[in-house]
Amino acid sequence: MATQIGISHSSRTNSMTAAIEASTNALVQAGITKADFALIFCSGKHNPYEFLAGIKSVLGDTPVLGGSSIGIITKDFLGYEGFEVGVTVFASDTLTFKIFAAPGLNVDERKAGEALGIKIKQAANEQDNALLVFYDSCKQQNPPRLNFATWLFEGLESELPAGISCAGAGLLADMELNATTYQFYNNEVLTQNVVAVLVGGKCSMQTTIIHGCKPASAYLTITKAEGPVIFEIDNRPALEVIDELLGNNHTLKWKDFSFFVTLGVNRGEKFAPFDEKEYANRLLLAVDIPTKSLVMFEPDLKTGDEVQLMRRSVNLDYIQTGIDDMKAKLNEAKPLFSFYIDCAGRAKPYAGGEFEDAAEVRKSIGDIPFMGFYCGVEVARVKGRLQPLDWTGVLCLIVE
Repeated sequence: MATQIGISHSSRTNSMTAAIEASTNALVQAGITKADFALIFCSGKHNPYEFLAGIKSVLGDTPVLGGSSIGIITKDFLGYEGFEVGVTVFASDTLTFKIFAAPGLNVDERKAGEALGIKIKQAANEQDNALLVFYDSCKQQNPPRLNFATWLFEGLESELPAGISCAGAGLLADMELNATTYQFYNNEVLTQNVVAVLVGGKCSMQTTIIHGCKPASAYLTITKAEGPVIFEIDNRPALEVIDELLGNNHTLKWKDFSFFVTLGVNRGEKFAPFDEKEYANRLLLAVDIPTKSLVMFEPDLKTGDEVQLMRRSVNLDYIQTGIDDMKAKLNEAKPLFSFYIDCAGRAKPYAGGEFEDAAEVRKSIGDIPFMGFYCGVEVARVKGRLQPLDWTGVLCLIVE
């Protein structure tokens, strides 16, 4: 039996009905009655327990993995902030799927990552070489606090066997960080977990980062920071510096800088020509007006680090070039499945652009089976290290 993949979505408001519709149609599209594995995602507006029950009523004892999402992307559908669900089923006699979960993310991100890495290391063999990781982005809702991917993936990498290609996403249930985020792990609905699927057999996974930001300032030096909070840039209150850099004509109030201001970290040569592949972007989560400080999505920007204010600019030519470069590396390998992890902030209503970047990505990927979802944080390797990214898309291509 060749590898068979079916992908479907539903926008039904009833959680069980949506799950049954999407999973049934995915099986039909794959031309199978029994799947070996399924990736499942649903909007934060759905009841996760009813959704999983609907999935299981169709797929039976098929192992499943996934979680909450802000939106779903398929070849013929793109939607967010509604009742979207997405289901991808796999059946293959050449691929294997092993799923994992590690709790306690809100207690200690690094230890949760280490625990996941140890489980993977104990179960992996030389044919296991593609890993997708999903974690709960929110530590708490009110006030919103995040689980830090920096620490999580540092812990994971310390235990992860070498040679495994890895990408991941921080799951969110809504853009306001008000709804509880869930992870699906086989028959369980979890929270504050990191979950993963390890794909093995006659396959490999390539990834490419779809950027969309360019430097809009000279290098700036962080002169006071603690955890995710940047207090001073160039020995001045950080908020005042950003306000000045945005220019005298901007109409944003300080409180509106959240989810808009992006700082870039150049992991390559400082004065080399600009190369988006060398950059990791850091998105602003919130501002603290009394201290005139910036609260970032991640805690890895430290005193002494140099950053640049980034200007958002999604380039259609860049999207096509990045995907073409990835395809060119395939040689004789057969593309099986493309999976797009897209920052929710890149969706048209939030990005303020003229087009949906996800629609351009799926068009550029061609006739390869395609599934994607919108998330809060994207994770991929930059300069050989797993890095949390903001305002990017990570495209994964599994080939046989």
